[in-house]
Amino acid sequence: DGGTPRARVSLLEPKRSTSVGIVENKLRGALGGKPLRDAILEVDEALLTQDTLKMALSAVPTTAEQAQLLAFQGEPATLDRPEQLLRSLCGIPRLEGRILAMMFKAQLEPDMDELLQQVDSLKAACEAVQGSAELQALMQIVLHIGNALNAGTTRGNAAGFRPSALLKLAEHKAADKKTTLLHYTVEVVQTNAPKVRRVTALLPTLAQASRVSLEELRAKSADLARGMDQVERELTALEEAAEKEEERREALHREAMEAWSAAKEQRDEARRRHREGRAAARASEGGGGGGGGGG
Repeated sequence: DGGTPRARVSLLEPKRSTSVGIVENKLRGALGGKPLRDAILEVDEALLTQDTLKMALSAVPTTAEQAQLLAFQGEPATLDRPEQLLRSLCGIPRLEGRILAMMFKAQLEPDMDELLQQVDSLKAACEAVQGSAELQALMQIVLHIGNALNAGTTRGNAAGFRPSALLKLAEHKAADKKTTLLHYTVEVVQTNAPKVRRVTALLPTLAQASRVSLEELRAKSADLARGMDQVERELTALEEAAEKEEERREALHREAMEAWSAAKEQRDEARRRHREGRAAARASEGGGGGGGGGG
């Protein structure tokens, strides 16, 4: 019987225990044997990579699991490994929020780099379009052609057009069913305004900007804002906890000083009474001696 290993105590549901057990095994390898609790409390960024933090997040004990694990009265060492891992995390305040804040911080730099690159692409494209004299001249040519075709109609004499109208240049065809309005526009440019052809220099800049999705850009910006809010909440909570801890320490210090002061007063009172007692005793002895000699 002495050689038989003692059975581990399991408190978690079997499926949850298996899941946490897999995470615990991976975390031991990722953390090099360092306890997850210590790595989180120390904010060990060298060990707590994005992948490691994701695994840690999946191991955050629920409220019910915390109550169950903390109510365990036996030796913690007798618990199975998944239970030991979760129990070690129970005492960390705002555990999930801490991990989410660390995940955001770990991913912040690459996310910001990507976001800023996309913004720079859009900015460069906008500046190139706004500053291109060739593009403005091309738009004027398209406007003149459109007004010439629509002469005598309500659409003639237009002062401008929407950019989306450019897509229709390839749709309108001549009588041969092959030549489009786009072909005709190119021919007009080559014949009458060859310098306008330099507008093609914009294409590389515009092509790069065209790959940027404004919806994804807004979504990433919103994610960053939420992440910053999460970090701010955690920092505020830590500051409040530190203030409360400082207040608690000050209260304990005051109590200790009051207790010490009271003890000092009691000591001084005891010494005073002791001196008075000794003085009274000496006086009594002296008085008794004098009375005996006179008799």
